[in-house]
Amino acid sequence: MDLNTSIEELKLALQNSDAFCRYQKIREEVHHYPEKEHRLHEFRRKNYFLQNSKDQIDLFTEADRLEQEYADVYKDPLLGEYLTAEVAVCRIIQQINKELLGCLDFEAILYEE
Repeated sequence: MDLNTSIEELKLALQNSDAFCRYQKIREEVHHYPEKEHRLHEFRRKNYFLQNSKDQIDLFTEADRLEQEYADVYKDPLLGEYLTAEVAVCRIIQQINKELLGCLDFEAILYEE
């Protein structure tokens, strides 16, 4: 089997999955509310940089601060649904990565110092 063909099949499977279809649907719905969409993406951007910060920070304290700052995002049912759908897709991608790394025995490399 050709690797490129398998990759294309995996991409199609992900794009046709219930989780991704749900994500696309709610993403389109959020797009109809530009102010909410802006606030959501502002939150997501800050959260991404927080999670990937190289600085010495107290992640729990900063995450709590971010959650308080964006409490309106969490409380909005539409935006909450978006975040839930996004997490579901991210978990699928994480599972794919885990399976690939597991079968290729890369985890040993990741933990060596």
